Amino acid sequence: MMIRVGLTGCGWWAAHAHVPAIEAHPDAALVAASDPDPARLASVTAGAPDTRGFSTVEEMLAVCDLDVLVVASPAAFHAGAARAGILSEVSVLVEKPFTLQAAEAHELVRLAASRRVGLSVSLPYQYTAAARAIRALLTEGRLGDLVGVHAVFESYTAPLYTGDVDEYLRRVNRPHTVAPLPETYADVAVSGGGHGQSQTSHVVSAIMDATGARPERITGESVFVSPGMDTANAISLQLSGTAVATVFSSGGALPGLAAQQSVSYLGTAGSARHDLARATLDWATADGASGHVEPGEGESAYPNGAPVSTLIDAVAQVRAGHSDEPLMTLTAGAERAARAVEVIESLYDDDARRG
Repeated sequence: MMIRVGLTGCGWWAAHAHVPAIEAHPDAALVAASDPDPARLASVTAGAPDTRGFSTVEEMLAVCDLDVLVVASPAAFHAGAARAGILSEVSVLVEKPFTLQAAEAHELVRLAASRRVGLSVSLPYQYTAAARAIRALLTEGRLGDLVGVHAVFESYTAPLYTGDVDEYLRRVNRPHTVAPLPETYADVAVSGGGHGQSQTSHVVSAIMDATGARPERITGESVFVSPGMDTANAISLQLSGTAVATVFSSGGALPGLAAQQSVSYLGTAGSARHDLARATLDWATADGASGHVEPGEGESAYPNGAPVSTLIDAVAQVRAGHSDEPLMTLTAGAERAARAVEVIESLYDDDARRG
């Protein structure tokens, strides 16, 4: 039986990443979509007569029997849509940033765990062979006690924070068929902020996922292009255990110059460098061992369809009578993503207090 998928938020990223992944999955069907904008809703449903359209996620959930809900609406609406899905006993994939407040993220994780449904956050950098390898090295203690983490994450996103979507799309040579709405990134009430929510959340989530640590003593500084709208962040963290971490992230890296997107892990018995942009990992340990991990066969450095495909696979296993462990593993990953929300929320709280 096909896994029935619903989508809320029919914007450019849903069209670019989530819808193609659902359509390509042999065991899934997109049966419903919701968006308050009729034109955007039609961009998904017009060519898919079996996909029903709704103006709100609540209407969709009330009428449709779904197995998976993909939340691709603007960030301010993530928590409400995800909660509605979980309360309807549906497994949920939430586009990043997970939520704008950490309390909401942790509450969603607890709710999903109590109802034994999957909850996952769309963080594609964590679905590569290199990401799996650094998780294993740290989990197995191959690097010894973690002492320090240093991360740099550069991207070209600055025009989005001023609402200049055309300039962004021109520079990155992306198709304009379905473009981001200016307010999705440039309106603080909708986005919750700028670069911290849009991009820094990627690299902080990668650190939380790899280390399994909890963030403690969070401090940070940001550069702002308008009130509440940041374009660069510098964060210092004390992680649970003995490690300290630093993160620098900027949206000002122009296309044409290779952006740095990497995390270095330094331990008492070894070190590793995870290059997110290239999906590679290099590591060495004090006993003389070393290794290099390249992308897997046919693997993208940014497999943006992997999060929804993985959730569909986990739901399909449960439907086939297998254990719900894969769903609970994804929900445990959402707990680590919630810790990243703590960091980003604290960053904005610190900036607001200083402002």
